[in-house]
Amino acid sequence: MLCTRLPSSSLPSKHTLSLLCNTLSSRSYCVSSSQNPGHQSHVRRRTSLDLNDQFRTFSSTARSNSNLRILSHQSLVSNLQILNPVQTCNRSLSQSDRPEFTKKKSPVPFMLISMVSLGGIVVAAYMFSEYQKARIEATKKEQREKAKPKVSKGKALIGGPFTLVNTEGVTVTEKDFLGQWLLIYFGFTFCPDICPEELEKIGEVIDLVESSPNAPKIQPIFISVDPKRDTPELIKSYLADFHPKFIGLTGTKEQVKRATKSYRVYYSEGPDQAPGAMEYIVDHSIVTFLVNPQGEFCKNFGQRTSVEDAATQIAEKINEFYLEQ
Repeated sequence: MLCTRLPSSSLPSKHTLSLLCNTLSSRSYCVSSSQNPGHQSHVRRRTSLDLNDQFRTFSSTARSNSNLRILSHQSLVSNLQILNPVQTCNRSLSQSDRPEFTKKKSPVPFMLISMVSLGGIVVAAYMFSEYQKARIEATKKEQREKAKPKVSKGKALIGGPFTLVNTEGVTVTEKDFLGQWLLIYFGFTFCPDICPEELEKIGEVIDLVESSPNAPKIQPIFISVDPKRDTPELIKSYLADFHPKFIGLTGTKEQVKRATKSYRVYYSEGPDQAPGAMEYIVDHSIVTFLVNPQGEFCKNFGQRTSVEDAATQIAEKINEFYLEQ
């Protein structure tokens, strides 16, 4: 409460209060431009009458009581607000019409968004790095392939047609052996040691290969490179000491020469011999040739190839042949 002691000498005169009431009664205000004129007129008249009543009451009270006058702070504030109703209405309207802005919380925390973004960047960088590595590796591989020497694949120019005579005196050709696996060896019956050893080894290889289940039969063939001394009868007698499946072939000097040329076999009678001399050594290649049923060369084996290695390689070639059919 606000207490004020007003001396009697300081109280306004009756004439002054009358002028103030008339001035306030003549003032007008409007609450809002959107309100209707009838309502404004009613508020204006009502306000003037209320002000006149309040000041008349105040004047009479002040005149009759010259001692202590107590006015509440709330009453003074309300009276002052009434003195300026337009400002009061505008302030209240502006506060009521002012939209309320509420701070909306983000549905996803900022930290989570940052972590997801960082994870995406890391994954993208890793994938790009792997792509670059794969691309570089592919380029290096392509360069290595280009740097490799080109190797032409094809069949070796070994083997071919021949016409010879067997131990029975019958002329035979390469066509007579089609459909069979062949092991062909070029030698001569007067060979002291190498030819017998190779013929023995061929017999052992054949037995080892044919011992496997479902293995095809292999036909061994001995072709003489010494037609001058190796007659059909002599070859037949010579081969009797080796594998019983051996077939011996010989022919004229020209026929033997063509056969050795087809298989790229080198042979030479050695130093010149005296006319009619029968004791001489023939130098020749020590090679055994594997031929498939189509008459095509498959594999050759040298003197250092063991029985087991030769049998294994022959079995592999046989399997490859039938897998390709």
